[in-house]
Amino acid sequence: MYEHTIIHALQLMCDQHGCYIEVVTHNTLHLSKDPYGSFVVQHVLKLCDLHCTYNTAVNLGGHCVELSFKKYGSYIVEKLLETEESMILVVAELLECKVDRLMRLARSEYGKFVVVKALRVTQEEMITAYLFWGLVHKLMPFHHLLRNSRGSTIAAILESTC
Repeated sequence: MYEHTIIHALQLMCDQHGCYIEVVTHNTLHLSKDPYGSFVVQHVLKLCDLHCTYNTAVNLGGHCVELSFKKYGSYIVEKLLETEESMILVVAELLECKVDRLMRLARSEYGKFVVVKALRVTQEEMITAYLFWGLVHKLMPFHHLLRNSRGSTIAAILESTC
């Protein structure tokens, strides 16, 4: 309910100036950390504007792993994984993080959904196969730790590659 009020207020303020999307994408990091603000970011991402989605991913650069540990932040990161341009940025960040942090993410309550989605979307697209295999290579040594935890779906994807 509250998030709809925020969205409506932003639309009223910015419709006159055509800046609604720009205001949100400029403040994406701050909004993504707030439960209600994350709904606003999700709403903007649902508009399927590639420029907006890419700018959102760029503005969240370096923070996608951190956001993936949180309930509302993980929704945003998952949404970014649905578009090739932003997906590449998110998966590159996953690949750049240290192995122990990636494993904590894969076993966390919300982060596991981000890792599963990253594996699935990169596996589906031939153009992003190198990202998929990069994630597999990084996670494979620890697949046994994922098997009996919140990361069991991740372990199943990893085992299917053997």
